[in-house]
Amino acid sequence: MKNAMRAAACAMLTLLLSPAANAADYVLKVSSPTNNDPILKWMETFEQKLESSSDGAIDVQLFPANQLGQIPATVEGVAMGTIEVTAPASGFFVQLDPRFEVLSVPGVFDDMSQAQRVLQDPEVLDRLATYGQDQGIETIAAFPHGPLALLSTKGVSKVADLEGQRIRVAGPTALNTGPFSRLGASPVSMPLGEVLPAMQNGVVDGLIAGMPVYVLGRYYDVATDMTMLPESYLIVTAVASQAFLDRIGDDLAAKVRAAAREALPATNEWSLQMADRMADMWAEKGGTVIELPEDQAQAYLDAVADTMPEALSANPELGQELEFFRAATARLADN
Repeated sequence: MKNAMRAAACAMLTLLLSPAANAADYVLKVSSPTNNDPILKWMETFEQKLESSSDGAIDVQLFPANQLGQIPATVEGVAMGTIEVTAPASGFFVQLDPRFEVLSVPGVFDDMSQAQRVLQDPEVLDRLATYGQDQGIETIAAFPHGPLALLSTKGVSKVADLEGQRIRVAGPTALNTGPFSRLGASPVSMPLGEVLPAMQNGVVDGLIAGMPVYVLGRYYDVATDMTMLPESYLIVTAVASQAFLDRIGDDLAAKVRAAAREALPATNEWSLQMADRMADMWAEKGGTVIELPEDQAQAYLDAVADTMPEALSANPELGQELEFFRAATARLADN
């Protein structure tokens, strides 16, 4: 009996001391404002690849749907080093580096496939990785969440319908607010997690977001008319804390960066498959998708063009970044 107990104790000790039973050396928390969407797909793929490549040294923990706080709080947390990675719309990082604004310019990408191809290009990702470095952050991945659309309780089938409407935009920059101000709307910048109750209470009439946000966030309970914005895409940037990357050492930091990029192909393929399903699901919930007539789409793009001098004046680096992305788009056109 004693021998059996001694053997059992030795087996338990061996298990406790084995590498598989040891706790990870580091915890990497990933925050996002949404759930069950392309961002979560990237997070899950990133988790699987990094935990595998680091042999369990890094425990990746996922916190979708604002579990770690609203977007401004998580952006600040990454910059301060209290959160390791966050993945919201790129516009929320403009306050840390104005170069992020280039990802919000309509017309940079012609379609989703082109946006995916450009944003997973190593040269482009290397460029994005320099954004915000003096603010303690590093972009480790970027991908389109989907085409941008406007959802309003009052509906918008022509640009004149924007007159007097309070519309939530993705950030307070001239490029985000200017076109809607020029078309008679009152743009309001607020975290995504606050928008649905704000629409329910009449604080705002509508918002700008990607189609998956509307479907998966059950926005069809408050509004049904979704208007697609021409040549406009919501770009997500996954941004890591530079303090965390420095703390874990060069080898593990390289694995974090590699896993973030390696997660992009699966994310992008999933997004393209999801796009048609999102439109069908929206229709099933009683929603309609409005494509602006050509003249109305041009009126919106003209409002964007009218805003560009102000945006370029406020953000002198924007012009150089636009040139880089246009060159990258041309370089990758045949790939």
